[in-house]
Amino acid sequence: MRNKWIIGIIAVVVLAGGLFLLSRSPSPSSTPESPTSTPEVAVEAATNEQNIITLTQRGFSPMVTTIKAGATVTWENKSGKVATINSDPHPAHTNYPPLNLDNFSDGGSLNLTFGKPGTYGYHNHLNPSMTGVIIVE
Repeated sequence: MRNKWIIGIIAVVVLAGGLFLLSRSPSPSSTPESPTSTPEVAVEAATNEQNIITLTQRGFSPMVTTIKAGATVTWENKSGKVATINSDPHPAHTNYPPLNLDNFSDGGSLNLTFGKPGTYGYHNHLNPSMTGVIIVE
């Protein structure tokens, strides 16, 4: 079971990395457009640079976030429901206990600073199909 989770996380990381590379423009960028007129992939890339992960009704955006050790990640709940951030695997939450952040209401936010390099999977315990990955370099 654990191998399936690891393979799944690796697949998500590879897919997200490919999407990110494909979405990058080779020409110099000008002033960023407003999020309402920017394609979804570009919005996710911009959000990723700010270490903000948004929980919507569809799940976490972006699903994969890469940060440097010592950086803080902020989760914003815009799902319309109470949610819970917990470390994988579900329901044990044992891979990285500091990532067991508890409940946060719609409109609320949670923060966590990641001190050590590694790959940290997480999910919304109240809807475990909503998953994400933090890669700390």
